Amino acid sequence: MSEEFEVETNAAENKFGYNKIEITKPDVEVLRLIMLNVSQSVALDYFSEQTNALQEETNSNTLNLERRGRLNITGVHLKKYIGKTLKLKNRIAENLYIFDSPPETWEDENLNRIDQGLKKTFDLQDRYRDIREGLEIVRENLELFKDLLQYRNSTFLEWIIIILVALEVVNLLLDKFFKI
Repeated sequence: MSEEFEVETNAAENKFGYNKIEITKPDVEVLRLIMLNVSQSVALDYFSEQTNALQEETNSNTLNLERRGRLNITGVHLKKYIGKTLKLKNRIAENLYIFDSPPETWEDENLNRIDQGLKKTFDLQDRYRDIREGLEIVRENLELFKDLLQYRNSTFLEWIIIILVALEVVNLLLDKFFKI
């Protein structure tokens, strides 16, 4: 994935535009800050795609549950699906620093303004929130799927116990009547 972002130098003042920034001087720290924010935007695009893929898979399972009244997912598949979701959440936490500004911005007011302006230009916090909400929806669905699978397994085990008890009763009755 990539994103094009134009940087104009030697402007009268710092200005933010759509896919463009005008800066007064090409300072190394300013350029590094611009690259950091652009890379965060590209990472958000990637994680947004991954989250959308998980949501589509969740919607497919939910639609199947709605139409058939059954969940056509096995325990192993569900565990893999949960693992995929957790892995994505962990990768997002490891790779995105949207709420943290670099330490350089704490000491330089100009860098701080540029950082805040870039975050607004790329809508980093809103896009991050959308990804988090999407993953939360997936998590809620996974919990429901897990509960349904546990119910199905416990029902199956209950029937096995009922059958075993019935067989034992039949065996006792046969022993009682035929050993006389």
